[in-house]
Amino acid sequence: MPSALPTLARDIRTIPNLLTLARIALILVAAGLYFYVSPGAGIVVAVVAGVTDYLDGAIARATGKVTRLGEILDQFSDLCFESLAFLVAISSGFVPPIVLMAYLFREFWVLAIRRFMAAHHLNIPSSFAGKLKTNFIMWGFLPTFLSVSGYLPGLQPWLAHLGRLGLGAGLVASYVSAWRYTRAFVAGYNSAG
Repeated sequence: MPSALPTLARDIRTIPNLLTLARIALILVAAGLYFYVSPGAGIVVAVVAGVTDYLDGAIARATGKVTRLGEILDQFSDLCFESLAFLVAISSGFVPPIVLMAYLFREFWVLAIRRFMAAHHLNIPSSFAGKLKTNFIMWGFLPTFLSVSGYLPGLQPWLAHLGRLGLGAGLVASYVSAWRYTRAFVAGYNSAG
């Protein structure tokens, strides 16, 4: 275990991982701004956070700085961003609370089966549907926020439709990916004996 700290210390200082950590901080700032200060400022900060999601991965691949820590931080920040999008949508009445329950049910299930697989030194790799889930929810975030904030009233109801479409498509893609992850889990469970 003594070598774990130097590896973590080295990995956390890479530019891609620092960007991911900055994204997590920006998501927290965006939530605080949106709910307590200014929805417009919250939207701007959240959009900046969303853009960094594409930068950190591109930089990691271009510089050969892909790390296990980066994968963990990236998944964590995606979940934080997606949760913020659903919290805003639900707290404003944009979508019913059952949507958050459906989202969390899927996330808890995938977390549980990935934990089992990791404990048995097995892996469930991310799927294309899982990546679609994240992208639909993140891109659905902008029209959702603009709609519930009342900005650009001339674009209503189209902003609302676009936001609900993005969140809904993300939720559907999340269950498609969960089904595939579940199939991998069943195979892993059976092979683990």
